[in-house]
Amino acid sequence: MFAIVPFVFILAIIIIGISSKKNTKKMVIKKEVTEKYEEIAMNLISQNTSIKSARFKYKMLSYFTTFSLLLSFVVILLYVSSNEKLFLLLFFVLIAAAILAAVFKKDKELFNNVIPDILKSFKSDLKYDHYKGIDRTVYREARFESYDRYRSDDYLSGKIGDTSFEMSEVHTENEYRDKDGHTHYQTIFHGLFSKVTLNKNFNGYLNIVNNRIKLFNRDQYITIDNEAFEKIYDVFTDDKIKSMRLLTPDVTTKMIDLYNETGLYFELKIVDDNMYIRLYTGGMFNFSLSSEKKESKQIAYNIAKLDLAFKIMENIINELERFDV
Repeated sequence: MFAIVPFVFILAIIIIGISSKKNTKKMVIKKEVTEKYEEIAMNLISQNTSIKSARFKYKMLSYFTTFSLLLSFVVILLYVSSNEKLFLLLFFVLIAAAILAAVFKKDKELFNNVIPDILKSFKSDLKYDHYKGIDRTVYREARFESYDRYRSDDYLSGKIGDTSFEMSEVHTENEYRDKDGHTHYQTIFHGLFSKVTLNKNFNGYLNIVNNRIKLFNRDQYITIDNEAFEKIYDVFTDDKIKSMRLLTPDVTTKMIDLYNETGLYFELKIVDDNMYIRLYTGGMFNFSLSSEKKESKQIAYNIAKLDLAFKIMENIINELERFDV
């Protein structure tokens, strides 16, 4: 009976390792858009010494992990025949520690060196911290939805012109129970969330939401003189005249052009001197270290998503700068 313990132990390690990996949501951004960024990403990779070092370490650690697991199963067979209990248990403890250390070391290299270098090449003033997220109190300020579980990481901060912003990946979920009483979680939102501190006070609120989502009272709904925009988005406000002056044909056309370019939905809310934007991008910065070609494709997705977020923010910020509130 005792002979099965090491086998169960190593199997548990494998299961934990698999389940701990971040779930990668299906990308919705259009392929033709990311193709524009692949050449940029390839240049960033070829010039980045950190990613070359991280790729080499990742491959070596992967080989080591595979070898360690195979060796562990061999030792199990030896253990069953030789009954050297203490030796084998100690051996498995060392193997487990080595596997966990390998995974941790690879993540550290990726998030501390590779991604920051790539982001700075894309936008030099960006600050990045994988282990930090936007606090849930900031997300609640926007009042997009209620939720039961909140997670955030991959924190970014910087400026667009003279306007400061902070941004991170956010994942909100609702909890529910099935007929057997088991607890499950359903995603409400998973993507990029940004808070922009405006230099002008809008003195009111404006909400642009996907037209499949009815969050506000219909008496605050306004129509926009842009048929393509109306098919995708609804606009709600407490000041129709001011909002119509802000959402000029140029602004709404630019928003539609960005949507047609990427296929990504976004929602925008202005409350006095704060602007909140969220894009349904799914997970961010989920790329594996394998080859330059695969990495360039994965990095291109992330750069395209970030570029869309910056263009939306810049579009509204520039209009507000000219806007007499």
